[in-house]
Amino acid sequence: MYVTLTDGRVVTAALTTRLLAATKAQRDQGVVEDFGTGLRWEEIDEDVGVNYVLGVPEDELEAFAGFSNQLPRK
Repeated sequence: MYVTLTDGRVVTAALTTRLLAATKAQRDQGVVEDFGTGLRWEEIDEDVGVNYVLGVPEDELEAFAGFSNQLPRK
């Protein structure tokens, strides 16, 4: 999948198992949710977070965004 971020960068991520199994029409029904941090496909019951698209663990992204008191160790 290709996702355009608000700063204009286009990032790619592999389709999930459910998205691979879906028809093109079903994949075309994706919507942006959660204040721009998630993608949702209602008909196939699939959710993809921005962390997946960026290839980082969810807790690391939350820490970077200030939802945690410390950044995860590397």
